[in-house]
Amino acid sequence: MTTPEGLPPHMAIALSAAVPLWVFEMSRVPLTTLIAQAPELSQVIAEKGDVAQFKSKKKGETAAAFNAIARALAVLSFMPGGVTFLGEHYENKHPDTKS
Repeated sequence: MTTPEGLPPHMAIALSAAVPLWVFEMSRVPLTTLIAQAPELSQVIAEKGDVAQFKSKKKGETAAAFNAIARALAVLSFMPGGVTFLGEHYENKHPDTKS
């Protein structure tokens, strides 16, 4: 797995473990609720994405930024066609979606 220049090399590996865990957790939450969380997640990523890239001095801030990215990818994985990020494709079927 390779990451774009500037991103920690372990980010793709960590996300490949974290996203499926969030998918499992989110499969119990109504899809409409997950979609409603997207603006909040995107705001955290926009404001704190650099913290996921370069460790914060503030305790817990890096983990929160990383988890916002992982949660957003998990939500996007439920959308038609899924999402690809850092060379990994995440695509899942939410129990609320029709066959």
